[in-house]
Amino acid sequence: MSYSVRKKLFRLIPKIAFVFEPLAPRAISYFLSREVTKLKKLGLIYAFQTKTKRLGKFHYLIEIDLDLTSPQTQYFMKKIFPSKISDFKTRFQSLKSKL
Repeated sequence: MSYSVRKKLFRLIPKIAFVFEPLAPRAISYFLSREVTKLKKLGLIYAFQTKTKRLGKFHYLIEIDLDLTSPQTQYFMKKIFPSKISDFKTRFQSLKSKL
């Protein structure tokens, strides 16, 4: 492959990417839904809905609406915010003991 052919090919790749860029929200929603469906099958979430909106070129708004039961919420809170929850518990217990 000659240098000029490679140069033309590399110039063409970004142009092709820009043509398919408006389709990105659908692709994002599809792959996000697949991953969240795995969590649903494991029983970690009750239900979900995902929305992706294109705000501009390469700017997207992604919304994930999760429905969780009380035990599922506690599980996620312990996994996501373990230190924050333990800090909150100690503060709450110290306030409770003062009353």
